[in-house]
Amino acid sequence: MILRALILSLVIKLSLLACADGWDYNQKEFVFLENRNIPFSNISEEINSANVYNTILWAYEDKNKEENLKEWQKELKNKYTLKEIEEFVYKRKNLERLENKEIIEYINLVEKQEKHVTFNYYMSDVEKAKLKDYNLLLNKALNKIDSVNSSWLKLRYFYLALRLAHFKQKEPLKIYEKYKYLLENSEKTIVKDWILGLYAGALVKNKEVVKGVYEFSKLFDESKINSHLSYYNFFHIKTNEQWKELLSLANTNEEKTKFYALRALNENSNILEELQNIYTLDKNSKWFDFILFRELLNTQHFFDQNPEIVRNFPYKKYIEFLNTIKKENMYLVNLSLAYFNLYEKNYQESSKILDELIKNYPNSHEVKTLAYILYLEQLQNVDTKIENDIYEKMIDLTKNETNSTSIHDYTFVVLEKLYLKQNYKFNAFLANHINYLDIAVFDLELLEKFRIFMENPKESKIKEHFASKFAKQELLKKENNTFVLNENLLNAKTKLLINNLKFQEALNLNASILNEKVQFNPFNGLIRGNNRSGKQDTMSVKEFLEKLLVIEKELEKNPKSPMDNYLFANVLYNLSYFGNSNILTTVHRSVYSFTDYDLQKEKIDKAIKHYTIALEETQEKEFKAKITYMLAKVELALFDINFSQKTQDYVNKELNRYDLERFWYYGNEEAYMKYIKNDYGKYFDSLKKDYSDTKYYKELIKECSNLRVYEKSKR
Repeated sequence: MILRALILSLVIKLSLLACADGWDYNQKEFVFLENRNIPFSNISEEINSANVYNTILWAYEDKNKEENLKEWQKELKNKYTLKEIEEFVYKRKNLERLENKEIIEYINLVEKQEKHVTFNYYMSDVEKAKLKDYNLLLNKALNKIDSVNSSWLKLRYFYLALRLAHFKQKEPLKIYEKYKYLLENSEKTIVKDWILGLYAGALVKNKEVVKGVYEFSKLFDESKINSHLSYYNFFHIKTNEQWKELLSLANTNEEKTKFYALRALNENSNILEELQNIYTLDKNSKWFDFILFRELLNTQHFFDQNPEIVRNFPYKKYIEFLNTIKKENMYLVNLSLAYFNLYEKNYQESSKILDELIKNYPNSHEVKTLAYILYLEQLQNVDTKIENDIYEKMIDLTKNETNSTSIHDYTFVVLEKLYLKQNYKFNAFLANHINYLDIAVFDLELLEKFRIFMENPKESKIKEHFASKFAKQELLKKENNTFVLNENLLNAKTKLLINNLKFQEALNLNASILNEKVQFNPFNGLIRGNNRSGKQDTMSVKEFLEKLLVIEKELEKNPKSPMDNYLFANVLYNLSYFGNSNILTTVHRSVYSFTDYDLQKEKIDKAIKHYTIALEETQEKEFKAKITYMLAKVELALFDINFSQKTQDYVNKELNRYDLERFWYYGNEEAYMKYIKNDYGKYFDSLKKDYSDTKYYKELIKECSNLRVYEKSKR
């Protein structure tokens, strides 16, 4: 049965009970090694952490249930499906379908015992009172061991009795000694693993700590279902005296080397020292390879692209040590040496070791992968011939790739760097987005380049691979031997055209987005900084563009029209990052930064130009006050643009982002002091000086926090 509570009670330090998300054992971007069978082999992260522990426990529970159901199916002579057996054993449903009364009695006893051996903090006193006396249940399990005919059930009743006695501290060790003879047969069953775990836990609880840890260590084997108990109880060994006593219990060097391996799993261990200890006892110990493999796996962080990853592994010390090792099987030693020399850019030495590996292990996918990685790392440039060579090697390896898509994906990380080195920016863009091309990355020029690339013949197999991958996303569709944009890209292009102030072209595309409603009126100039009224507008994008084009034509006829200049300036501001309709100019909007610096500045500069004309040409004072306030808003936007911090986009290294300083200082005088110190604020000053007697100003001073903070800062 699945015994979550049992395991929790036996093995976990309190710190391991913290909640955690799921855990990927290979928390690295790229892993080029194949999995090993020994428990913990493929986990290079700190295995004492709660998230790793929880994932191990969940994986164990799934595996344990799967294997238990198989054993039940075999015992029931394959009369029932696994799903039916799960209903019987785990849900206690449809038991009338079982023909064997002894089996039904066992399942019923399990159900009655279960609440005694699980922690249920939500169980009420009434529910606890209804529980059957555990002494009666324990005696029944013990009696069944002696009376039941089935040897299979005897062993399971032994387990039930031992489990209940352990939880209730009713001399479980005596029960173990009396019935341990049941373990002596050669039959392989997970119940023996459960019993061994209980016995070891009972020894620890009985203060026979070292003996208990010794028994737990017997579970550290790929054949054991609950092998994780071996390490998660090893922490009980805390002193040199306990360590020496543990070593004295070992009957063979294999057991001693296993102890060193378990000790090496601790994050504070001196791994090189533990490797030497194991090597001294047994040069050919599998535990030496176990620890060395975990170290090699850990070094795969070398290939991570996150610059925050700390790469302080002592490769040189490991190279020096491994060069002294002589084993019957040198595979893992040489594989490690080849990688460590690669990391140190000792390519010649790495190649020399690799040649030996290829000679001895010509069919090893792991060795072939290493050869490919070494090839990639030594490339200095790329051309059509090299692209074809890379493709052939990559395809050959990825047919049997065992760790996700590491070989494929790392290929394009290397290609991107080579393309950038040679200033092939478009190729680098393709490599960067090989697995997913987000339409938000496009500008007009890049979008057209992409369309032409997809349409034209490809000069290499890598380029054909690019096209094949992107074709699966169906970003383009072929019509009359020409690639045209799909609906999403057409909508994206419409936004790009609007962002570039190409309004007629945007209208001419006739994209589906034109039928969408504009959320806020782009012609509005409100007291709120972003011009949002909170009211859904009924105007469509098409209607907005048509009205805007009418205003543009009016401005051609009468360039000094106050209202047309004002409305056009409002549109320019509202289509900028700072206005109410920037959703019409971008696919994904960041809340604290923008990418199109020149376009943002162009819109704000043009808005200032048209607001200034409107201000100069109107005579009506209330309107002048409103225009002056809009000029103050666009000046604030200009300040934000001019003093934005240029940073590199985290995902797309070719893309620059501009972080807004005022975003981090909203309502903070510090930003406005900088604003004032750099000679901004003339329109705020004009509002107070020239229009403080207007109704608009009186409303403004109550509603506009920017104006209030500015005036406070100015004072």
